[in-house]
Amino acid sequence: MAKSDKDKKIEALEKEIGLKEEEIQRLNTEMKVKSDTIDDYLSTMKMIQADFENYKKRVEREKEKALFYSKEDIIVNLLDMKDNFERAFLLEKSPQAIDDFYKGFEMIYNQLCKLLVDEGVKEIECINMEFDPYYHEALMMDENGEGDREYVCREFQKGYILKDKVIRHSKVSVKKGNKDENGDLNG
Repeated sequence: MAKSDKDKKIEALEKEIGLKEEEIQRLNTEMKVKSDTIDDYLSTMKMIQADFENYKKRVEREKEKALFYSKEDIIVNLLDMKDNFERAFLLEKSPQAIDDFYKGFEMIYNQLCKLLVDEGVKEIECINMEFDPYYHEALMMDENGEGDREYVCREFQKGYILKDKVIRHSKVSVKKGNKDENGDLNG
């Protein structure tokens, strides 16, 4: 029995439907694999993000701890100076004691200066230096000078640099002046 054209068309359509269903199945499988891969990437990304957040918190805690311990070292040195002051106050009040008292203060002062140098603190040199607002704070202006350069003629309070940062500007009086041929300031 020969197949009619209608049967042949139905058979061809059924075959095509079967192929399309196989294609759909293959694409669904491929989509599932890609979806699983995306889920894995998202999961990994979330873990990395959580690890990074934990890392940032740990670094912040370690930074605070390091700052605390660096303060502790300075405080221990300051406590040594405090002890020296207390010993100085316990000295008897006699002419010899006053001399010893002065020597004690001098020792404590030198101890403090050494501590500051060891911590990276430097005094800002300013007398007869050209005025620089990065290092100096002008409290007064002496108009009696000559020339177009401004230079520091008096220091009211010392300025300090910690490592490479100005932590206190020198408080100064500024005078006009000019430089001679050797580069020295003349008032």
